[in-house]
Amino acid sequence: MLTPNISETNAFIRMMCGVAMTAFGVGRIAHKPHCTVGRMMILAGSMKVAEGYYQYCPVVAMAKSEQMNEMMPVND
Repeated sequence: MLTPNISETNAFIRMMCGVAMTAFGVGRIAHKPHCTVGRMMILAGSMKVAEGYYQYCPVVAMAKSEQMNEMMPVND
């Protein structure tokens, strides 16, 4: 299981933005069935909902990993 790396408030905001993005994308697809922007909004929105649900953001994890790598001295 993934360890949470974002706060509950941040997770809630991500979930609400994700739901709004998904709804916007569905609305665009309902209006224009072959709309690429609508499909991308659904994809991005669903990713935000998943990040909020699991309280884990891969970008935050990658940034923390990069910071740790910069702090660690390299012995050559």
